[in-house]
Amino acid sequence: MKIDSLKAEQKEIMRDIRNLETRTTINEKDIATINKQLEKISINTTWILRIIISAITMSVLGLILKGMI
Repeated sequence: MKIDSLKAEQKEIMRDIRNLETRTTINEKDIATINKQLEKISINTTWILRIIISAITMSVLGLILKGMI
């Protein structure tokens, strides 16, 4: 009887371990996807910053050139 109880408990523990492994795998995939998205956001932010700096630079140069004429 006690052996049967231990075997049942062992099966339940093994099932729990498999469930945890599955969850871990899914979480790792989700983390990888999020990291890729963050990388894309970072690249886009860099380009937006470059465009803003270029626009400000062109505006300042335009004002300087307008003042010279």
